[in-house]
Amino acid sequence: MRQKKLVIGLLVMLALVVSSFTYAYWSSVSLTGNKVGNSVVIGEGRTATVAVTTAGVSGTLVPTGKAATSISATPVEYVVFTFDTDWNDNLAAVTGTLAATISNIKIGGVTTNAGLVVTAVQIGGTVTGGTLNGNGSTAITPATNVNVYVKVTLTEPTTQAIYDAIKNATITFDVTFVVTTA
Repeated sequence: MRQKKLVIGLLVMLALVVSSFTYAYWSSVSLTGNKVGNSVVIGEGRTATVAVTTAGVSGTLVPTGKAATSISATPVEYVVFTFDTDWNDNLAAVTGTLAATISNIKIGGVTTNAGLVVTAVQIGGTVTGGTLNGNGSTAITPATNVNVYVKVTLTEPTTQAIYDAIKNATITFDVTFVVTTA
């Protein structure tokens, strides 16, 4: 009888171990806001930095190609933030070059697993779904708005420990907009 209980106990333990290996690490990194339509005014100093957060984005960010197998009710494989930039300068006849860089990426307020966040920037042009079409221009003139798109994706964590560290965590980063003139 004692041996039978031991065998049953071992089978239960084996089932728990196997199920923990098959669990998708990326299944619940929650996003909660949408930054589409943000207006950024770049003044005469020609630099503006905006803090961005995924808090408020609807859906659960999962790695590319994993939405179909996610256990989340609302999986998304990317988030595209749109910033409407306006260069507010007194140089009406000058054309500048607009650049945008991403920095200070954090997941859950720490940089430990920030390498899992992948960002892409497109200045001007169009976006189709989650595809940055690459048809933009970096040219900007004072009082003329240019859209800047920042696409955020997530790389699949390689271990359960990393997954546990990022699940349900908010992703934050800074976008710095700079206008240069010749």
